[in-house]
Order: sequence, then structure tokens, then C-alpha cells
Amino acid sequence: MGENQPAVLTGLVLVFVACFVAMPVWLRVVLLAFALVMIFTVAFIAVGIEQKAGYYECQGCGHRYVPTYWQTNLAPHAGRTRYMRCPECGKRTWQRKVLTKED
Repeated sequence: MGENQPAVLTGLVLVFVACFVAMPVWLRVVLLAFALVMIFTVAFIAVGIEQKAGYYECQGCGHRYVPTYWQTNLAPHAGRTRYMRCPECGKRTWQRKVLTKED
């Protein structure tokens, strides 16, 4: 999580408080809405940073490229490896993040 950790933890605490502390319904809704907006905003910013830093390398043809924000955001992932379609060969593979354009 890194730099985003305080915002995400704060959002989770707000969700916990809204779910388990006795309060008026309107306040519960406001807390949940605020927490979810905060968590999703931080997540979208983090994906934007992930998308711009470095390249993804196709496991099929070895092509390195920078995908669009939405390709990065919507691709299934495990850590910094994402399942995407290569613009060069058109194959869908698990593509790992690399920091440089060439070896």
C-alpha cells in the first residue's frame, strides 16, 4: 500500500464505525459514502501511478509497452503482473511489470 496506506486504513475504520457503532441512519450513510469515496479515489490514483511507471512485457512476443489507464485498471492482476492483450501480437497473457523499455 505504501503512501496510500493511511487513507485506506482511515476509510476502513470509518466503515467499521458506521457498521458497528450506534448512530442515526443518516450519519451511518454519510460515513459509509465518505469512506467508500475515499478508498476508491485512492485506489484509482494508485492505479494511475502504476500504469505510468515502467512498461508491461508480453510473455508471448516480449514486446514492452505502456497500456492505457483503463486497460490497467480493468485487467485482472496478481501483484504487479496483469492479464492483458498485447498490442503487438494480440495474445492475452500474464504480463509482468518492467521498469525499462529495453533489457
